Amino acid sequence: PAPGGALLHPFTLAALFTLALNDQVLKQSQPGWLTGKLSDFAGVLLLPVFLHALCELAAARAWQRPFSAVHGDRWLLVCVVVSLLAFALPEVWKPAEHLYRFGLGAAQWPFRALAALLLGHDLPSVRPVRATADVTDLLALPMAVVAFAIARRSPGRRSRRAPLAVLAASFLACSLLPKPAAASGEPFTHDAFYMSL
Repeated sequence: PAPGGALLHPFTLAALFTLALNDQVLKQSQPGWLTGKLSDFAGVLLLPVFLHALCELAAARAWQRPFSAVHGDRWLLVCVVVSLLAFALPEVWKPAEHLYRFGLGAAQWPFRALAALLLGHDLPSVRPVRATADVTDLLALPMAVVAFAIARRSPGRRSRRAPLAVLAASFLACSLLPKPAAASGEPFTHDAFYMSL
């Protein structure tokens, strides 16, 4: 497959569609537990595939050739682990939640600033996004195994150990910090993490 080709996998496209529909329509019209979890499941599948596609495309451009299957799968594993940590740590560790809130706010600022300039408004300040830690969001972590299966490059080397290692790493990452970040009396809200990014 071409570098970044996993972005066109039917599961990846379904996850993107689910994310857009859920964050832009369903969460407003039908707020609740199910719509809260749909984005988590879709995002945990989509983020590592997206990061891996960026790595593949950057490598193909920089070295004028794509990753080998073995190197591609190694980078995929790195992308999965990074995605799991980025998703899970804010749910269980207060400093990570603050980093998420301010980091995503800073990532959104250039786009908000450009929109303000185009509309003739003053430059907005960098402001953190809203988030409330919810340890039940960690139920979506097994979707990383699906992401790994979608984007892996070495079909001839099918092993049950790699997906199990991804799954074990995801649960280990969460169990290292067993105490959920306390929601400080704020209403339960999340900015649409992936769509906003």
